[in-house]
Amino acid sequence: MQWDKLKTFYYVAKLGSFTKTGQHLNISQSAISRQIGDLEYSLAHKLFKRLPKGLVLTRQGELLFQNVEKMFVCSELALMQIQNEQSEPQGDLNIGANVGLVDTWLYTIIPDFLTRYPEINLSIFSKDGHLDVESLEVHVALQPHVPDQPELIQNFLMSWNRRLYASKEYLQKYGTPKTVEDLEYHRLIGFGSEKIHLFDNINWHLKLNNNINKPQVPYISANSLRALFHFGTLGFGIISFSQESPLLKNSNLIEVLPEAIGPNIDIYFTYPVQLKGIRKINVLEEYLQTYVKNHHQKYKSSTLLKRQA
Repeated sequence: MQWDKLKTFYYVAKLGSFTKTGQHLNISQSAISRQIGDLEYSLAHKLFKRLPKGLVLTRQGELLFQNVEKMFVCSELALMQIQNEQSEPQGDLNIGANVGLVDTWLYTIIPDFLTRYPEINLSIFSKDGHLDVESLEVHVALQPHVPDQPELIQNFLMSWNRRLYASKEYLQKYGTPKTVEDLEYHRLIGFGSEKIHLFDNINWHLKLNNNINKPQVPYISANSLRALFHFGTLGFGIISFSQESPLLKNSNLIEVLPEAIGPNIDIYFTYPVQLKGIRKINVLEEYLQTYVKNHHQKYKSSTLLKRQA
């Protein structure tokens, strides 16, 4: 039984889609279908049920997946340990994080890391939900703390603090809110659906009217923090955004109502205990920790200067 076919099966079962598997492995859907068909023929059993909601493992598929997952984890660990013997950190390194964290923070700071460590093949995986680090869906996850997980190393990285921002153009046109009650007369931009977002209460600013059962209706909503940032810079309304995001540094956004403090989200650098001592993970954590230490306070100071101007 060929490992390539088992690897394809593993990702189809994990991601529940030929399309997502093709994107992850960079192979065509027809090649995936052919490999799964060959595997089912050699085993004389169907491995998936094709349902309207997607692919679901059969009983035989579940048995195969349980064992292939163990093989996959062992092979990944062996490969990383071998690569760890080299003089420079190298090889595949998969990072997973919430979609918003990737779009508004990680992608802007990672290029310098790649310049420092050109032998590392980096893959960034964004997902609205907790990432399965134990089975090496990713090697490292940047996510909130997961309780009761002794098999994971979870080191605090940073707090993600949400504040309110508007462009100079918006404030010139509609005025600057002086109290949270004033927000009732302003255009607020909100996240499209809290249900699919990892972080709780992302639309906290829509509820500052003290009516929990009837939050303010957003002028614009979108299921993308990058889109919300874009609408904010264009002057369409007031947004809730993390003050740690590098995107704010050179933007035209100004913090409003500094006394209105949004939810704080603690982000942890998380990886399996089995990967302790792997140098490419160590250098990534050191790089991110150093970046947070050297830059986040600067962004807060920059925000304060804008507010005072």
